[in-house]
Amino acid sequence: MTDAALVGRILREYRLGPATVRRRYGSVSGPQVGYRLRRPGGGTMLVRAYRADQPLAPYPRGSGTASVTDWLPGRAATLDWLAARGYPAPRVVATRTGDPVGVAGAWLTWATSDIPGRALAPGGGQAGLLGSALGQLHALGAPLPEEAPLPAAAPGLASWPGLASWYPATAIPVAMRRLGAVVTLLPGEWRPLHEQFRRTLLALQRAAAALPVAVVHGDPWPGNAVVTAGGRVTLIDWENGGLGLPVVDLGQCLLKCHLDPGLPEDRPEAWHVQPDPHRIAAVLNGYTRWRRLADAELAILPEGIRFGAAYIGAIHFERALIDGVHGAIMDARLGLLRNRIAVSQAIADLAARHLGEH
Repeated sequence: MTDAALVGRILREYRLGPATVRRRYGSVSGPQVGYRLRRPGGGTMLVRAYRADQPLAPYPRGSGTASVTDWLPGRAATLDWLAARGYPAPRVVATRTGDPVGVAGAWLTWATSDIPGRALAPGGGQAGLLGSALGQLHALGAPLPEEAPLPAAAPGLASWPGLASWYPATAIPVAMRRLGAVVTLLPGEWRPLHEQFRRTLLALQRAAAALPVAVVHGDPWPGNAVVTAGGRVTLIDWENGGLGLPVVDLGQCLLKCHLDPGLPEDRPEAWHVQPDPHRIAAVLNGYTRWRRLADAELAILPEGIRFGAAYIGAIHFERALIDGVHGAIMDARLGLLRNRIAVSQAIADLAARHLGEH
């Protein structure tokens, strides 16, 4: 199938007239592709398309499913849940039949509004806005027990968000199995990293029952944030969002707030983090305007900062040692993981010091 053929089906599925279409990422020859559509009369929307006959990519399988068909409605349901509470985020665009997920031949589609605005300014000066957007999100909490999920037979409606890619009850066992599968294949120099991943996963698994659950973003960093006309930050790209642990979401933000949008893809070292106390303080000042961490979250925050590296590291270890993926790209990924682990404690110490002073 060509881009033109898929876009034609998308236009019909959403009852759209002529539109200017730009491919944002992916390819019709792969498992997923995304488009930005601009209509002549104004208004822009994003459409993500996924091959329904291919398994879900490894990263989001922590939500508990390997099927795109099962996973995609949860993404739309999460945004619907946020919309019902007035939280600023992209809004789901329904198909011509009112469904949140469309069908375009072998492809499933998920359309959302496009958030107009500008990227966060380089240098971390707007890190507080990012922290505020995340704190406001986590302050919404989780669905109440009486908010029972609507029956599957109710098309286009959802009162229960999906599970985040890092939902602990599903993500941690999957990552632990990956680490277990490669243990006899580890080169000696990889063993300390492997052991740290294992310690982090087990620590979060033991602590999870006592930790607050809320709707989380899954990848809150400056590249997934837009400064809108009102001077506030709106989080975009919710593929990994859903119910999860706020302390892991915040940990990811404290680590990745050090990265600026637009970093060069061909320079892996540009993606390495050096702890900046000013960025960390700004994120926490914005965050705590909306939400304070519980004692159990404060105790586990260092592992929350490391959790993303542990979860992704298990995938990379499996690909390198079982699937045989080698070369410069894998070397860069392993270098990035080493950097994340190396700086995690310093970031946790700076965060704890700042929280203790305020």
